[in-house]
Amino acid sequence: MGSNETEPSITADAADLLQRKGTIEILAEIGSEGPQRHTDLREELLLSSSTIQQRLKNGKECGLWEQQLEDRSGVAAKVYALTDLGKEVYEHAETEGLDTMYRIRRGLIRELENAERRVIIDSSPSEADWLHDIE
Repeated sequence: MGSNETEPSITADAADLLQRKGTIEILAEIGSEGPQRHTDLREELLLSSSTIQQRLKNGKECGLWEQQLEDRSGVAAKVYALTDLGKEVYEHAETEGLDTMYRIRRGLIRELENAERRVIIDSSPSEADWLHDIE
């Protein structure tokens, strides 16, 4: 590194958290889309609500993001925004193309799930009373 550049200053706890399922994906989503509510993340990411909630809590504790209030259509919404440390990590994730890869992966998984549902529906008798249970 050059003399004006500094090493990333993540802690061992932050490094451990970044290795957990969904953490870098959450960071990439906030980094690319701006501050996000828990509900925004739940709608976009293919992670459980409890996983998102736990990662948001832990990421806040590790200094990757902070909670803020943001005016959304006249209503104060609790959002998560990247801290300087989070922005630094996001820059590395963006350099690796992770934000784009996560979006592609989510799109492929949703396509796959829709195709699986169509196979089940198309292979089922039209009078089956359980067809309405297929999501």
